[in-house]
Order: sequence, then C-alpha cells, then structure tokens
Amino acid sequence: MPVQHKYRPHHLALAIALTVGSVDFSLAQQISVEAPSAGTPEQLLAVLDAFINDPATLKTPINKAADGINRTFSDYDDLVTVSGRGSLTGLVDGGGGTNFLQLDTASGGTLGASRRFEGLELKRSTWTLNDSGDFNTGVLVRSKATLINDGTITGGALVQGALVNNNVIGGDVTVQSGGILTNPGNINGNVFINEKGAFSGKGRVANLNVNGRFSVDKLQGAPQVSGDLRMSKTAELTYEVDAGSKSETILVNGTASLGGATLNILAVPGDYPLFSQHTIIAANKIEGEFGKVINNLAFLTPKPEYEVKTVDLIFVRNDVTLESVAVSDNGREVGQSIIEEPKDIPHERVPADIAPAIAEAVNPPASTDTSAPAFTPTAETSSTVATLPATDTPVTASTPPTATNPVATVQKPSSPTNAAVAALLGSDKITASRAIEQLAGSNNANLAKATLISDRPISATMLSAMRQLDSASGFNNPGNRRNAPRLAAGSENNGRVWLQALGHGGTLDRDYDALKHTTQGLVLGADWGIDEEWRLGVMGGKSETRLDSRGLDGDLDSWHLGAYVLRQNGHMSLRLGATFSSHDGSTKRRVAFNGFSDRPEGHYDANTQQAFAETGYNLGRANVSIEPFASLGYQRYQRDGYTEKGGAAALKVQGQTQTNLNTTFGLRLAKLTTLDNGMQLTPRFSAGWKHTFGEVFTETRQRLVTGGRNYTVSGAPLDRDSLMLDAGLDLGLSAKHTVGVGLTGEAGSDGRSYGVMGQWRLVF
Repeated sequence: MPVQHKYRPHHLALAIALTVGSVDFSLAQQISVEAPSAGTPEQLLAVLDAFINDPATLKTPINKAADGINRTFSDYDDLVTVSGRGSLTGLVDGGGGTNFLQLDTASGGTLGASRRFEGLELKRSTWTLNDSGDFNTGVLVRSKATLINDGTITGGALVQGALVNNNVIGGDVTVQSGGILTNPGNINGNVFINEKGAFSGKGRVANLNVNGRFSVDKLQGAPQVSGDLRMSKTAELTYEVDAGSKSETILVNGTASLGGATLNILAVPGDYPLFSQHTIIAANKIEGEFGKVINNLAFLTPKPEYEVKTVDLIFVRNDVTLESVAVSDNGREVGQSIIEEPKDIPHERVPADIAPAIAEAVNPPASTDTSAPAFTPTAETSSTVATLPATDTPVTASTPPTATNPVATVQKPSSPTNAAVAALLGSDKITASRAIEQLAGSNNANLAKATLISDRPISATMLSAMRQLDSASGFNNPGNRRNAPRLAAGSENNGRVWLQALGHGGTLDRDYDALKHTTQGLVLGADWGIDEEWRLGVMGGKSETRLDSRGLDGDLDSWHLGAYVLRQNGHMSLRLGATFSSHDGSTKRRVAFNGFSDRPEGHYDANTQQAFAETGYNLGRANVSIEPFASLGYQRYQRDGYTEKGGAAALKVQGQTQTNLNTTFGLRLAKLTTLDNGMQLTPRFSAGWKHTFGEVFTETRQRLVTGGRNYTVSGAPLDRDSLMLDAGLDLGLSAKHTVGVGLTGEAGSDGRSYGVMGQWRLVF
C-alpha cells in the first residue's frame, strides 16, 4: 500500500515549481527526492517531475468517460491522469492528502467543479476551466496545450503553451519561452513573461514583468497594473495605434520601468493626420526609455515623449518623399506631382500635462471574500485617464483635474485636402507602394495602344478579302487563268459581297498591371472589277472592345469605314487600303488602400486612321501560290481630353495624339485543290516580320483633380519588332458562295495578340 506523505501541501515541490521568485526554497528539501536549489523554470520543472514520478504517489488513470463522473479519490497522495477517451463530469474531489490532476487527451474538453486538488497539468489539447476556486498551488500548461480559464484558479500558473485568462488567477503567472498569455481577466499575483513568451489583455495584474512579447491593441485592450511594470532589454511592446488617436493606454499604479525595451508600432489602416498624439503608459512614475522604436508607417515617424508620469507617442511627417516608395516610373511621377499642403484646422485647448490616474479597481479595497473576483474590468475602467495629485497615492478615475493644471493651446492634427493623399500618407510601407501605383492611373496611357490593336483586324479583313479573291491570280498567270480561285469557281461576274466576323484578343505587358483586351466585330464589304487589272471596294463595320486589368475596366464601341483598291498585273499584285474609325470609350478604375476607396469613371471620344500599301509577286505555278510580299502601313490615334467622375482619386486626363509607320516583309503560301464534288479547298499560310519606326512609347499627361500637378505616365510601348502569323482554310461551296476561317497572331516583346476570323463571300 502506498505510504501517505507527511508534509503539508503548501510545502510541496509542486508549490515551488509553480511560483517563481516568491517562495522559500528551503522548504522544498523536505521531499524525498533531491530538488535543485535554484529557482529557474527549468530547475523548478525538474522538481515537479520528481514529485509526479515519486513511487509513493497513488496513480489513478481515467481513460473512460464513465470513470470520471462524480469521483472522490483516496486520502493518499493521488495523481489522477485523464487520457484516451476519459473525461471528468460533475464534482471531482481529490480527497485527503496531496492531489494532482493531469489532463492528457487528444480531444480536450471542459473541467467543471473540482475540490482539494493542489495542482493541474495540461499536457495537450484545449481545455476550458469553469471551477469557482481550486488548485491552491496552480496550474502547469505544457507547450502543446491551451487553457481557457473562465473560472477561478486559486494559485498561480506556469505557461509553456497558451493561457487565455478570462477571469481570476490568484497567484503568480510565469509565461515561459514560447508561451502565450491572453489576459482579459484578473491576476492577483505577479506576472512574469520570459523571452519569446507573450502577454496581452485588459485584465488587472499585480506586477507585470516582461522579457518577451507584450501586446496592446483595441481588441485585447491594455492591462491595469496595480503594482509595477518592469520591461527588460529583450522585451518588445507591440502597440497598436489608430488614426483617431483613441489607442489604448497601459495604466500603472506604481513605477513603469522601460528598461531599453523595443517599441513596435503597429498602425491599423486609417486616415492618419500629419500630427497626432497617443498616450502609451500612464503611471505614478516613469523610469528609463525605450531602446528602439520600430514603425510600419511609411511617411509618419513616431517619437516617444517621456514625461514624469506618462509616455506619449507623437507622430510627425518625416522627410521620406512620396516618390521614394514607388516601384515604377509612373509611381514616381505621380509622387512628385502630389501637393501635400494641409487644410486649415481650428485650434483647441487641451491639457498640456496629461496626468494619469488608475481606476479604483486597479487598487481595490481589501475584501474578505476570496471566492469571487474583486473586480470585473469594463470598457470604461480599462482606458480611464484622469489626474493624480502631487503625491503617489492613487485616486479614483472620477477625480477631476485640479484648477492649477496648466493648459495650452495646440493645433489639431492636420491632413491634406485630398483624402486619397491623406490615406497614402498614413499608409504602412507595403501599402504605400501599392497605393501610389493605383493613384498613378498608368493604364490610361495604354488606351492608345489598345485602341490601335483593336483596329488591326479591320485592315486585316480588307487584305484578306483582296488576297482570297485574287491571291492566286498569280496562279493568275494570264496563260493559266483557269486555276485562279474566282474563275475556277466558274464565275465571270465582276461583283462580290463579303462578310467577316472577327474575334481578337491579347495582353499588353506591364511590370505592375497587365491590360487584357478582347474585340468582337462584324465587317461587311463589297468590291467590283473596273477592268481586267483593277478592282475597287468599300467596307463598313462595328466592333466592341473590352479592356480588363487589376486596376482598370474599359469598354470601346467603334464604327469603321474603309475603301480599298486591288491591281493584278500578271504575277504582280498591288493592294491599297485606308480606314477611318470612330471610338466611344469609357473606363472605370479601382483605387482602394488603407481604408480609402474610390471608383473614378472616365468617358472619352477618340478616332483612328489607317492606311496601307502592299505588293507581292507570285512565284508559284499551276494551283500553287508562293508569294513574297512587302507592305508599308500608317496608323494615327487621336483622343480628346476628359475628366474622370469620382472622388479624391479622380484624374484630369489631357488629350493624346500618336502616329507611327511600319513595314512588313513576309511570305504567303496557298494551294487550290478541286474536290470530287466540284468544291474547291484552299489551305493558306503566311508569316511576316513587322518593324515599327519612330517613337514607340505611349505617354499621357494627367493630374489629380484635387491637390496635384500635371505628370506623365507611360504605357506599354508599341512593339518595335514583332512576328505575324496567319493560317486559314477556304472552301468554295459553289460558283457563287465561298466560306473561310482563319487564325492570326502577332507576338512582340511588349505585347501579344491573337484572333480568329470567319468569312462568307458571294459573287454576283
């Protein structure tokens, strides 16, 4: 039978293990196992393990749910271990002796009412504690476990994992390396946060010692320290600020020692003024300073102000230029154009010396009732700041400022007249880079190239109609004219009507935001033979182009008119054409960052003109065409200026005109085959190399409607050199009707496009 230990529970090594720096270790030598004499967490855990593994301890496993219902254990020293599928339901009584409870299940659970247990160890999973008061020595939370305390722990806690304290912990709390403590409740003893441990919450603590992470934010709040706050050089205070200067304040009734800790400012999204003030700590005395200040804002620099009883945080505009955070030339252009002049804001009177006071609950009156929390924090008491008298005696939050409190006249925080610029200035470093690129409106410079590309299929349809009509007229050897496609179809008529449906798409490459374009249209044309060598034609069409990118959506409705001439003289072909297109365009940009959002919309009119001249010489014989060709092309784009409708991100865009010349050299192949049923099948293929002369960069001048100067943005340049491919198949159904389909593509260094074309031709 196990031998009952004769020492009292408060003299056990367990008590030593769960209290750091506040227990006389000489008492621990009474246990039968040798205990280390030092008080580090590692040594204390060794003492605790020795106690648990003592052979004299009566070990009781609970691995079935039924075994843990309303249990009362022996009068010996019991180690109760819940594992497997075990659970505890109802009242669990440790009985006499010294009793310890271990929870080690994969699913976790809830621990309700318990009595006469000195300690609790959580080995893994998440457990919720609802008991009204037990574990006089405390609890041990291992690295793989999480304890949610919704009840009362009479003793302290040693945390290697995570502890969420929603109510009361009566003893000291030690958060070891890697541990996490969230504390919206009360801790009556000391709180120790070792390096890499973490602490947060708005609950009340006696003393707070921080060597690791300490977080203050709006969600968890800031703690109320009845005693002293001590931070070491390894500590890091992560302090969340908002744009409205309503950040949380750490209330310390004693001395706040900063100890060279790191202050890490975390700014939440918002419209930050160019000058704002936040009170980080309000205490009876401030000692030391922060060793390092980390800031995630790009254009505002935090400056701690150390007063006798407060630590304030002041944000001021730094000397970082807007263009310095840009990642593109366009971003740098808009950064240099922005006017930061703030709007006039009236002055107000505020206390010159913000003197702190701790709510009465931070220093509650003594109470003989230890079964319930002495104080439940509220939103009002957790952030109360009032005036302390000249002595260090704490007062209640209701104490008004004395009449001798000096006041000063200061200027309210100022902000730029443009809300988008204000949001930019209040952005963190990552957001600022994205924001300035959005404000630049770079894709407005791509409208010219996108429109010119959407026009290319129109001139291509005219060339296709001429080539397919008489491209084999060079099959059109006058001595072998029966192989010409038109004559091979059995028609001597000199009139023709053709209809082409086209689809075209592609991408304009940009480093920041690629612009995709898709075009659909229908073109109707007719031509007539003037004599044996010349044909004259006209065409008209309608197309719609859709523009899409991460920051811009656009639509382009276009009407097209054109005329063309074909001259066929033996093996030599000459093809001439010109088009005029009218465009009705609309754009909608997306600008959203740091709490700012806008959808500027633009509407503009534009027109384009195209002209081309192509010559080819057929080297083929009989029903095979081999035609080298060369062409000269001209394009002109003209767009009117317009002003976007929208908010602070709206732009005034100036008009734009762009012209270019290009040459294309290539080879075209075709073969006419007569099928057994009399139809003619003509596969065809061509490849060409296109070169563009002159200026290939597309640029647009624009500015912010509010608070900006003119600047220039550059779009994707026209491809200096590109490869053009065309493949198709024509089928002569009868002497009068022909259908065809073709695929086209153009690829260059700064863009690529592709298209499909369907054609029907009627000879009359």
